Amino acid sequence: MGYDVKIERNLLHALFDLKGSFKDLNSYMKEHIASLPEEPNSYVAHGTWKILYLGINHWILLAPIEEERDLLELLKPENCPDSISIVLISDTLKFFRINGVNANDIMSIASPLNLNTDAFTDNNATFSEVFGLKALIMRDGDGYQFGIDQSFGDMISDYLDLTIAT
Repeated sequence: MGYDVKIERNLLHALFDLKGSFKDLNSYMKEHIASLPEEPNSYVAHGTWKILYLGINHWILLAPIEEERDLLELLKPENCPDSISIVLISDTLKFFRINGVNANDIMSIASPLNLNTDAFTDNNATFSEVFGLKALIMRDGDGYQFGIDQSFGDMISDYLDLTIAT
């Protein structure tokens, strides 16, 4: 059986790990974003940026890699208050995008996460597993995007090739 999907591999994003209370982080970031998401395992988009709320006092800012240097200057992680933490983590994750008619089929093979639209909506993002590895998974257009530890990028690429082989 052939799958009607498009897989983009080893995508790079500017990633910042954000930690602190909602109040403190929202106050520090208010010049740059309207607000942080308040619902766990969700994200909000602000232009080309996505702010993912992944756990208690834990967010990730995801943006195009080309904006990394500008974001460092805007966010000034070295000058943030002691009550919050902003850490550049762009080099830690490799991302894959799976789009197309059969994107759900591929993701159901790769991940145990319930990706039905009533359980995992258009603005959901969470940590789960992809091929047994911890992965950051989010909806993306007519499919999904997921990030895994960069050291496993080639292996996951091979697994995806095996999954879509006819």
